[in-house]
Parts: sequence; C-alpha cells; structure tokens
Amino acid sequence: MPDIADGERVKGGDFPPSVYAFDDTRQSDISSTSYVSGSPLVSLYFIAPTSGRVLLTIGGGVQDSSSANPVYLSPVVREDGPAGAAIVEANAETRGISCPRQTTSFMYVSRTTLLEGLTPGRTYYVHTAHRVPAGTSGDIQSRDLTVVPVP
Repeated sequence: MPDIADGERVKGGDFPPSVYAFDDTRQSDISSTSYVSGSPLVSLYFIAPTSGRVLLTIGGGVQDSSSANPVYLSPVVREDGPAGAAIVEANAETRGISCPRQTTSFMYVSRTTLLEGLTPGRTYYVHTAHRVPAGTSGDIQSRDLTVVPVP
C-alpha cells in the first residue's frame, strides 16, 4: 500500500489508536532456555493502519541473577490472535532487549523497531517472551509493549 501523499485526505481508519500493555509482576529465577511468556501474560491486540506499518516498542527491567549471562525479552507478533501464524518470532537480537552479564541491579531498557508489511485493517496480537542461556538464571521486574501506527 503506498504512503499517504501530501494534501491527501486522511481518514480515521488510516490511523487506528495506539495500544499499550504493562505488568510489573516480578519474574524471578527464570531458567527457561527457550522463549516462554511468563505469568501474567503481557499482550495486546492492534489493527494495522492503511500504511501497513507500526512502531513496536518492548521494554522492561531485567537483571542477571546468576552473574553469568543476560536475560532476553522479546516480542512475538501473530496474525489474528494467540493461535495465529507468527509473523515475528521471539528474537532479542532483532527486536528485543537484554541486560549485560553480571547486571546485579535491574536495568530498565526499551527498544523500538519498525514493523512493515502488515495487511491494512487486519487484527494482530503481540505478547512478550523471555529466556536465559543454558545453566543460568535471571529476573524481570517489569514488561511492557507499545504499538503506534505510522504513515
């Protein structure tokens, strides 16, 4: 879908509302080496704007409780709902956050990336997922997601 041109009339449907989800329930002694969602689940639904592009921000407070390796926190984006096809898999290197090794105090970080190629008007579902490397553990103090439609 092309970008909105100068002087073109913009309709309300072109920019659905921004959405935000947050939880500060501590996730202690995380030991999973594959991505898991945590409890309670931090998730939200959003509708893709006419441009098919959104800014996706993930944030949180993370720390290494084993003094050996980082904690990884990443978004997962699915079409339609929790059972939909994943269009963005959990990957802290491309869209997520982490803390350096031996971070014994919570480090609060966020990362914003541009998500493109969405189907305008389609509903999408996003949730957080986290993991640690083998043989280590970590803690998460807070997790948040924000989705902002862009032209």
